Amino acid sequence: MSLPVIWIDFEDIFIHLETRARPSGIQRLAFEAAREMVAIAGAERVRFVRHASGGSGFREVAFDTVRKGFAVATGREGVVKILRSLPDPAPEAPRAMRAAWRKVGGLMPPEVRFAMLQVMLRLWDAAAAVPGVFRAVRHAWSRRRKEVSDSGGVEAPVRMARGDVLFALAAPWGSEHQARATAVCRDDGVRYVAMIYDMIPLVRPEFCVVQLERRFRAWITHMLPLCDPPLVISHATGRDVAAFARAEGIALRAPVRVVAIGSGFGGEGPALPAEPPLLPPGSYVLFVSTIEARKNHTLLFRVWRRMMTEMPMDQVPVLVFAGGIGWLVDDLMQQIRNSRFLDGKLAIVESPTDAALASLYRGAMFSVYPSHYEGWGLPVVESLSFGTPVVAARATSLPEAGGTLARYFADDDPADALRVIRGLIENPAELAAWHAEVRASFRPVSWQRTAREILDAIDGVEAQAARGQVDGVRLAV
Repeated sequence: MSLPVIWIDFEDIFIHLETRARPSGIQRLAFEAAREMVAIAGAERVRFVRHASGGSGFREVAFDTVRKGFAVATGREGVVKILRSLPDPAPEAPRAMRAAWRKVGGLMPPEVRFAMLQVMLRLWDAAAAVPGVFRAVRHAWSRRRKEVSDSGGVEAPVRMARGDVLFALAAPWGSEHQARATAVCRDDGVRYVAMIYDMIPLVRPEFCVVQLERRFRAWITHMLPLCDPPLVISHATGRDVAAFARAEGIALRAPVRVVAIGSGFGGEGPALPAEPPLLPPGSYVLFVSTIEARKNHTLLFRVWRRMMTEMPMDQVPVLVFAGGIGWLVDDLMQQIRNSRFLDGKLAIVESPTDAALASLYRGAMFSVYPSHYEGWGLPVVESLSFGTPVVAARATSLPEAGGTLARYFADDDPADALRVIRGLIENPAELAAWHAEVRASFRPVSWQRTAREILDAIDGVEAQAARGQVDGVRLAV
């Protein structure tokens, strides 16, 4: 029996690359796994689709298009800036508006004046963003017109054969994926496989915007029963999926499969070309992550503030946040402004290139990862792959990612985090020995292994289905 064609829906990947400067952890993982799947199984078997125009169906895209998009987004030749100050939210407000505010605001009670000022600043920010929104809409419309033109005036939706696999490898819950996938599975006999990274929007919705929780719930409730099999990136996520399936009474078509997750950038990992250090090596502690509420940057802000009051300032290393600024962190960013970036002991490297990120990992005293909740924890294994020790919260999947080579503090416990972090800073001999241990002992998982495990899971279920051994099997993690 011939193996089925695997169609990977990368619509959300393209949307992300077209609207953001850098891929996030999910997009990077999806790209690395897909690249190796093509290398192993061939471009004829592993193919890629986007959403066709007209509200239904898919159209094929070449993997080279995906590859080029990532090459641009990762910005290997981009300019990296270290932020040690942030602009005022509305530095360019018109002079007349400022004058009017001075007259009217002075008549208000202080608490009312402050609240009104916050509203005005947000309105000004929103107005400033309008031209960017129009540019994005115009870009999307132009791209769609070009796609139609390139196809001779009418898009030709791809026709998937019965038994083919539609693979949701990235984050499809924010697109029209659900309706299109359901249609091809129902009408064309296509199997459905999904990679489930985490259940955070349902397990910890306080860390997400409301719209994400709604979209994710709709997707997982509708598509999980169709997964054949459901793939997850950690045992912790597998347990969350199992609990959700039991609570919702969902009978799965196949047991959940845990896939080993690789590390490294584009297959190059620590072999990335060296870039001049952004900061003196050994002078800083690194936290690689989008700056958002779930990642718990606030805990490190508090730990560093405490060290600055208890230790000689010249012994306190710089804390580096490397990543874009995300959601639910307005208060934190204002605190960073007000503290003058902890008087120079905090720096933000916003959206670093791959080469800059590799340089940051290599030069760090150690890295930290205090996240409240993770599906895996890619920066933990990235840090270890560069020979840099990592301190992480003992939460969800992070002990799986860091294993015995990482060190941990109690989840969301600033006092315990301070104890572990300060202990390392004040004991350079111990830290040097830990560096040597990581370099000698860490064995990275390759992206090739990730791809092979995905292919094995898909093909294993295909073979079982042919023997009638899959239907009705419940979750077993």
